[in-house]
Amino acid sequence: MVQEIFMIHVKSGTEEEFEKAFKKATALLSTAKGYKGAEIKRCVEQRNKYLVSVSWKLVENHVIDFKNTPEFEEMKKILSPFYLSVPKVQHYEKVI
Repeated sequence: MVQEIFMIHVKSGTEEEFEKAFKKATALLSTAKGYKGAEIKRCVEQRNKYLVSVSWKLVENHVIDFKNTPEFEEMKKILSPFYLSVPKVQHYEKVI
């Protein structure tokens, strides 16, 4: 299993709307091949900063299978209006 991890800075004052939009976006993820779950954590010191973690069976399930779907495009439409900048996504696997 791999974790897709990234930070998102959203426009100040839109945090509650972003959280609702993220919940809607995870519904699109739920049918994706290899999808295992997702969560967001809000920064305590900077309320408009979030840590996002999405679990996938294989990295290819994210970068090939999901990114080439209409659901991915819809998810971008739902979430991107909140971004201050496009997040840099990286994938991690457990070693210990």
